[in-house]
Amino acid sequence: MRRLFLLPLLAGLLAACATPLAFREGKALMEAGQYEAGLAKLAQVVAAEPGHAAYRAEYLQQRDAAFENLLKSAESARSAGRLDDAEAALNRALAIGADAGRAQAALDGVARERRHRDLLQRAQSSLKKGDREGAAVMLRAVLLENPQQREAQNLQRRIDEERQKEGMASPVLRSRLAKPVTVQFREAPIRQVFDALARSTGINFIFDREVRADLRTTIYAANVPVEDAIDLILLPSQLEKKVLSETSVLVYPNTPAKQREYQDLVIKTFYLANADVKQALNMIKTMLKTKDVYIDEKLNLLVMRDTPEAIRLAEKLIAAQDLAEPEVVLEVAVMEISRTRLTELGVKWPEAVSLSVVDPSGAAPLLLGELRDINRDTIAVGPNPSVTINARRSRGDSNLLANPRIRVKNREKARILVGDRLPVISAIVTPSTGTPITTETVTYLDVGLKLEVEPNVHLDDEVAIKIGLEVSTASNRRTTQNGTTVYDIGTRTANTVLRLRNGETQVLMGLIRDDDRRTASGVPGLGDLPLLGRLFASHLDDAQKTEVVLSITPRVVRNVARAEAAVSEFWSGTEATLRAQPIALRPAQTGAVADSAAAGPATAQAPVDMRLRWTGPESVRVGAEADVDLHASIGQPVTGASLQFAFDPNALEIVGVSEGELLKAGAARTNFSFKIDPVAGKVLVSIVRAGAPIEGEGPLLKVKIRPRAPAEKAVLQLTLASPVGRGGQRLTASGEAALALAVTGAP
Repeated sequence: MRRLFLLPLLAGLLAACATPLAFREGKALMEAGQYEAGLAKLAQVVAAEPGHAAYRAEYLQQRDAAFENLLKSAESARSAGRLDDAEAALNRALAIGADAGRAQAALDGVARERRHRDLLQRAQSSLKKGDREGAAVMLRAVLLENPQQREAQNLQRRIDEERQKEGMASPVLRSRLAKPVTVQFREAPIRQVFDALARSTGINFIFDREVRADLRTTIYAANVPVEDAIDLILLPSQLEKKVLSETSVLVYPNTPAKQREYQDLVIKTFYLANADVKQALNMIKTMLKTKDVYIDEKLNLLVMRDTPEAIRLAEKLIAAQDLAEPEVVLEVAVMEISRTRLTELGVKWPEAVSLSVVDPSGAAPLLLGELRDINRDTIAVGPNPSVTINARRSRGDSNLLANPRIRVKNREKARILVGDRLPVISAIVTPSTGTPITTETVTYLDVGLKLEVEPNVHLDDEVAIKIGLEVSTASNRRTTQNGTTVYDIGTRTANTVLRLRNGETQVLMGLIRDDDRRTASGVPGLGDLPLLGRLFASHLDDAQKTEVVLSITPRVVRNVARAEAAVSEFWSGTEATLRAQPIALRPAQTGAVADSAAAGPATAQAPVDMRLRWTGPESVRVGAEADVDLHASIGQPVTGASLQFAFDPNALEIVGVSEGELLKAGAARTNFSFKIDPVAGKVLVSIVRAGAPIEGEGPLLKVKIRPRAPAEKAVLQLTLASPVGRGGQRLTASGEAALALAVTGAP
C-alpha cells in the first residue's frame, strides 16, 4: 500500500518540475529564432497549467514579438529585392496566426511586386526589340498599381524622351543624287541656279516674296555635296534656308525681321544638379546672347527659349558646367606632449616671529606700571613658530590626442573645437534712487584646441589647405571688483598654407612652450653657506615643457570630372548666326552609300571614315531564323550613325534589329532606335553614343531575319550610311557589296 501511495506522489512531483523546464526550453527556442518550435513548447506549458496567468501572458507576448520580427525580416528582404525570402518569412508569420490580415496583405504585396518585376522585364525586352508601344502598355499596368515604382518611372521617362525627340526632330534634306555635284555659274540669276539644281536633284525650292528677282550669283564648285552647294549659293547672297521636308526648301532673306518670322524656336528646361543656376544664367547670356531665359532658384532650374542650334549649344555648355563639386576627407591628428619635472628640497624656517604681552588680570588696556611684572609667563609668541623639512620630487608626462576626421566641400571652411567653453560672467551695476540694480550676463569663451581648415582641390588630385591652429589654456580664475569673472588665457597659434598630394601626410611641429622656474628661501646669511646652507634654506625647481604636433592627411573623395572633348570644344557659328557646324566645304563622299541601289563607288579622292560590310550565312531555309551582322571599321572618332538598308519583302522578313557591341564599347550609354517598314522593304536605324567618340572595328548592327519564300538571291542592301563625328561633324562612309542569301526549302 505504501508503494501505491508513493507512485502518484512521485509522478506529481516530476510533472511539477517538468513544466518550468519546458517553459525555459520554449523561451530558449524563441530567442534562437525557432519560433514555431518555441511557441509549440509554450503552448504545451499553457495547456498543462491553464490557470497559470504568467505562463499565458508570456506565451502571448512571445507570439506577438515573433510575428513582428518576421514581418520586419520580410520587409527588409523585400526592400533588398529578395522576394523568395520575404515570402517565406510571411508564410511563417501567417502560420503563427497573431494577425493573419496583416500577413496576408503583405503576401499580396509580394505577389504584386513579383508580377511587376515580370512586367518590367518584358517591357525592357520589348523596348530592346523596338516595340515601344507594347512596352508602354506593360509599364502603364505597373504604374496604375504602384505609381512610385522607380524602374517603371525611368523606363516610361525614356520612352517619353524618345517620342519627344522624334516629334521635335527637324526634317533632313535628302537628294536623289548619290554623287557630289558640280555647279558652275557666272553672274547668273539666283532663281535660275536653283531651277537647275531642282531639275538635277529633285529638291523643291520655295522663295519668299522679298527675295529679289534680279539677285545674281557666281559660283564655281566642283565635286561638292548637294547641301554644301545650296549653302554656298545662299551665304554670299545674304539668304537663308528652312528645310520643310526631305525634298522641299524655303529660301528667304537673312534679315532680323525674316528670322523672327521663319526661324523656329524651342523651349528647353534644364534641371541643374550641381551648378548654381545664377552662374548658368550668366554663362548662357554671355556666350549665346540669349534673352528669353528664366530661372527658378528653389528648384535650381533654367528654362530657355531659342533656336534649336542655340539649345544644342546650351546643352553642351551646361553639361560642361553642371559637375559635382570636389570633396575631401581630412584626417587630422593633434597631439599635445607635456612634460613636468618638480624638485623641492631643504628646511623651511619661519620667516617672522611676533612677541606680545598678555595681561593676566584681563583688564584692558594694559597699564604702564604693570610692565614691571613682565616675565616668560606673560609674553606670548605668535604665530606658533614651526620648522618644515621639504623633500619632494615629482615627474609627469602626458599626451593629449585629438584625432578627428572631417569631410568638407571644395573651398569651404571647416572648424574643429576640442576643449571647453568657459563661462565669463559680466556684472553691470545700474544706479537707482534706492538700491543699485546689478545685471549679470554670461558669455562663453572657447578654450582648447581650435582648428580651421579650407581645402582647395586641384584637378591633379592635389589639395591646397589653409590651416589655422590655436591651442589655448585657461588659468587663474578671478573676480574683479565689479563682479566680472575673468581668466588668464595662454595661447599658441599657427597659420599656414600647404599643398599635399592625395593621401600624403604632413606633420607640423615646433609649437613648444618651455617654462623653467627656480625658487629659494631661507635664513639670511646662514642659508648662503656652501654646505650647511641646505639646513637653513629650501630650494624649489619647477620645469614644464609642452609641444603641440599637428598631422594632416587629405583624401580626395570626389574630384571634378573633366568634360568630354565634345562638350569642352565645339563649333558655335559666327558672330551673327549660331551654327553647330562651321561654314566649310565637306570632302566629297567617294564610295558613299546612296539611296539609289544602282549607285556604286566613285573615284576615291578622300579617305573613308567608316567602312561597312555584311557578314552572315550564304544560304538559309524557309521559316528558319538566321542572324546577319553589319560589320563596321571606323577610322575616325564616331559618336553615332544613321543607317538605312533595304530587303526583299517577298522573300525575307525582318524579325528584329539590335545594336552591336562596337558603339557600346567602354560601358558607354547609347540611344538606339529603329523602324521597320515591311511593305516598302526598308529599315531605318539610329545609334547615338553618349560617351567619348570611338574608333575601332566590330559589329555595328545585328539583324535577325526569317525567309518567307524560296529565292536564288534574297538581297540585303545598305542604301544610306551617315556617321557623325566630334561636334556633330559629318563623316564619310562606304559600303561593300550587298549580302545575297540563297533561300531554300518550301514555304
